[in-house]
Amino acid sequence: MIDIIGAGSLGLLFAGRLAATGTDVRLWTRTLEQARTIACDGITVFDKEGEIAVHVSGDTFKVAPLADWQRLNSHAPAQWIFLMTKQGAIREVLEQILPVADTTRKPEMICFQNGIGHIERIRQVWPEGVLYPAVTTEGAKRQGPASILHAGAGVTEIGWSEEQVKAQAGNFEECVLNRLLAAGFDVCLSKEIEYGMYRKLLINAVINPLTAIWRIRNGELLSDPVRLHMMRRLFDEGIQVYEAHGIRWDSAWWEQIMNVCRATADNHSSMLADVLAQSTTEVASINGQLVQMAEQAGITAPTHKVLWQLIEGMRLKEG
Repeated sequence: MIDIIGAGSLGLLFAGRLAATGTDVRLWTRTLEQARTIACDGITVFDKEGEIAVHVSGDTFKVAPLADWQRLNSHAPAQWIFLMTKQGAIREVLEQILPVADTTRKPEMICFQNGIGHIERIRQVWPEGVLYPAVTTEGAKRQGPASILHAGAGVTEIGWSEEQVKAQAGNFEECVLNRLLAAGFDVCLSKEIEYGMYRKLLINAVINPLTAIWRIRNGELLSDPVRLHMMRRLFDEGIQVYEAHGIRWDSAWWEQIMNVCRATADNHSSMLADVLAQSTTEVASINGQLVQMAEQAGITAPTHKVLWQLIEGMRLKEG
């Protein structure tokens, strides 16, 4: 069984496609209302043309609000967890799952969060947990409580250490890797997952805040020299931070950012979607992390800092 915590765009995409190929899935939502909708309607995945690519009925998998975790896991303990919430929700998730974590067969968690720092925070409160950092470029946009648009196929990298290879190779391959491959996901194991995490951090730090501030789709970033100039400033500041910390980077990352904008040209970034919904964004985990890394190295990242402050301020409501 695979437990997917978080029923946003990625959670629905992975749950729908895994359940469609016969994997035993439990999907955990933030609200009872969404759980009831998914149980009634099932999950529908649309392709880029708006056609139904996958539909699974609500009786194909299990769905429940996260508040029911302790009650339901006392009967059927989790084994493999896909954590697909935003970084800001991690504390709430851990408060639910840790009291009933099986001490004999500890659940193993694959963490799909944007930004950095979350693995360390989880380990602080769950030192015995078995964690796998993951990075995915799957493009998905939620259409409703139970449906998503699969805007673009991507690659999913899962961090994999030498110790984990020796201890869990067969179990992981059978229970997770092969099931993801059967569901049509392009998955690879990486012993250099930090490289992928820092690459995605910089991609998100360049694209997301500008689309959120200007309220434009990803592709529109490439339509104006002023926008490209701002993107380049963010990129160069990020590279300076990485160099100050001795973090490996590649000059090809700039062209990869351009390619992401082209491939997701019609998409709203997740940060823009949060701004439009007046929800908490992940800017602190993305641009804010780069600012903090810069300060630790004794340098500055002024453009990232301004965007971080501007976007944080946008969700504050006037009294």
